[in-house]
Amino acid sequence: MSEENKNTGLKITLGILAVLLIGASVLFFLKNNELNDTKEALNSEKALLEASLLDERAKLDSEIANSDLLKEDLMAQRDSLSITLNELRASQLNVQELSKYKNSFYKLKSDIKKLYVENDRLKQLNTQLSKEKDTLEVQLSSQNKLSDSLTTQVTDAKKIIQSASEISVAALKGIGIIEKSSGKQIPTTKARRADKVKVCFSVAENKITKSGGKTLFVQVLDANNNVLGENTQIELGGKTLNYSFKTTFHYTNKALDICEFLEAPKKGFDKGNYFVNVFRDSNLISNTSFVLK
Repeated sequence: MSEENKNTGLKITLGILAVLLIGASVLFFLKNNELNDTKEALNSEKALLEASLLDERAKLDSEIANSDLLKEDLMAQRDSLSITLNELRASQLNVQELSKYKNSFYKLKSDIKKLYVENDRLKQLNTQLSKEKDTLEVQLSSQNKLSDSLTTQVTDAKKIIQSASEISVAALKGIGIIEKSSGKQIPTTKARRADKVKVCFSVAENKITKSGGKTLFVQVLDANNNVLGENTQIELGGKTLNYSFKTTFHYTNKALDICEFLEAPKKGFDKGNYFVNVFRDSNLISNTSFVLK
């Protein structure tokens, strides 16, 4: 082969190599641009996904702060979001990795949406139950007031019946008496002439009280507030009573007149006002006064 042919072959070879080199450079440039575009798109997708995760976590924080019904479940979903977010930030992204995180996010979002729906349902139910509870409390309060009113009425009625069933005394009076040897009794207002004090009263008719033996205590006080007669002390209903005499009788629910006599003291009766009190147990049921001059 001549020298001229060799040079021609070399030139052709160099030309082919130049074309290949230029083609490779163009191909590298195109691939590099494509890679940069892909990387930029991935970073953009990553930023959008990260923003979505942050937004969803903020919504969960707000829901957790305003709800006690599914608080633990909502907090668990928030923790899962945070883990996904941290993993996304630390990852070296490719299309496959980004797709995995997207799928994880959409699944979490779907689960969270279900929790929101359930939480709203529970809130509505709780509101309804609260209203029903308030209504029941109002009704219960009304019932309690009615019950208290009825109890008071029953108690008052019992007191009225109890009071009405007790024997009562009317026409109580006390007078000085001069007693003749013949047994004749002459009323007097003279203290020095009175031999006895006569105490009379009427036990009123009462159809509802229990018949049978009854006892009344009579207290006669002189002008100096001394108890005349027996001056016997007795405990009645937690109270101490000094009485002059007691009168016991059989009660048949009909009106009954009773008179009792009180002997004069050894020194005789003093001048002044005298007071007569009649007690049923510890209750003062009648009183009167009279004068001996």
